[in-house]
Amino acid sequence: MPKIPTFTARGRPTTEAPSVRTGIQISPTATVASALLPAANQITNFHIKKRDLAEKLEANKVIQSIKGEMDIVINQQKDNANEENVLNVIQENFNNFKNNSLSNIKNKRVKSRIENGLAIEYPEFINTAKINSYNALETQTTKVLNDKLNNLISKYSTTTNFILKSKYKSQGLEDIKNFAKDFELSDFSLNEKLKTFNKNLLSGDFVSFVGKEKAIENIFELDKSYGVEKTLSNEEFSASVLNAYESKVSEITIVGDENADFDKALDLINEARKVKRSNGFNLNFGETKKKLDTLEQSILNEKITHENRIDYINQGKELNEYIKDQKSILSSSFFNQFSVDLSGTLNKEKSLESQNEFDKRFSNYESINPDATLDEKKEYAVELRLAIQDRYKEKDIRDLTNFNLDKNKFELITEEKGIKAAMSSYQRYLKNPKLIDVNNDFYDKQVDDDVRLINRKTVLNGFVDEKGNPDVNLFYNTFIEILNNQKKD
Repeated sequence: MPKIPTFTARGRPTTEAPSVRTGIQISPTATVASALLPAANQITNFHIKKRDLAEKLEANKVIQSIKGEMDIVINQQKDNANEENVLNVIQENFNNFKNNSLSNIKNKRVKSRIENGLAIEYPEFINTAKINSYNALETQTTKVLNDKLNNLISKYSTTTNFILKSKYKSQGLEDIKNFAKDFELSDFSLNEKLKTFNKNLLSGDFVSFVGKEKAIENIFELDKSYGVEKTLSNEEFSASVLNAYESKVSEITIVGDENADFDKALDLINEARKVKRSNGFNLNFGETKKKLDTLEQSILNEKITHENRIDYINQGKELNEYIKDQKSILSSSFFNQFSVDLSGTLNKEKSLESQNEFDKRFSNYESINPDATLDEKKEYAVELRLAIQDRYKEKDIRDLTNFNLDKNKFELITEEKGIKAAMSSYQRYLKNPKLIDVNNDFYDKQVDDDVRLINRKTVLNGFVDEKGNPDVNLFYNTFIEILNNQKKD
């Protein structure tokens, strides 16, 4: 009988419906959650970077703040030539600023950034401080050297002792060489300093010659011995010699100094014009001539000012002595300290009050008459003294105390006849001023005395114009009016 074919199953039986197979493959990790992983990583990285930036900013702020503080400290020490001391100050302040800043920060990462940043900056702080200290050392040493050299040059130029001159020169040259060795100067710098010192010594010699016998010849020979233009060029020579003459001129032309000698200064300027070199160059040429001309004009102007001031000073001294004598006469007319007088106290008081009034009235006269001559001031002083004498002799001191001139406006005790006679003479004088001029034939002593009297009375009672001149007519008219009112009473 026929055999029935059989089949071997290759899979398990299933109730699932058969499916259609395709070529599409799906990753076992391709889930919704797994798809979000890259974005999550980006967010995480962004936050980390943001945190780092914030911490970096915070650290940099602190570092910059400390750098600012250190800059101040370094600047404060820039003139300190003691390097060891400077470095100690830098280190101490740096540690203080760093520790104070770190103590206020909790974030370890920020602290680490700050420490690392400051470790990078610290060598620069030290280097800058060292450079500043060295510069300060060089600057201060240079100043000390220059001061010492200037002192030697000053001594050199003011002595005529050749042994001392040689000593000062050798000492200066040795100081310059030691300085060059200490600071490792180049040969060129050393030679320039030595050359400058020699120039200054030569100028010092010029100064010592100025105003002395054979000055022109000595300058000529000394310049020649140094070698014309080997030490000084023509420009340097003229500047050096001109400076020497200007220095000497300035010493003897101090306006107002009694020892000033402007005529000698002018002679020195003329002497300078004759100075020359063996190469034919002379000072009375070009810019130097212009400077000498300017100096000469300046001295001429100052001479006028000086003479006026000296004259003013001398007049002031003479006037003061004259005033002193007038006050002495005024004082003794009321009180003699060596005499015994029952009324001595009142007379002494009169003496003191009269001198005080004299001072006030004379000071007022000078302020009103600033252009008054010495003779005019002397004449006024005498008139003032006589007027005060007349009035104080007639009055009780109690009526005169404090110079109450408004209350005691006139010396009413003076006889009416005397005032009118003086006024009559005054009117005659107005018609013929020669009556009080002692140098002509019309001179009348009585008129002269009366005019002086009426002028004194007028001034003492305050009847003056804006310039301080007496207004005699106003005084007389007012006096007569008051006198008539007195008679009515």
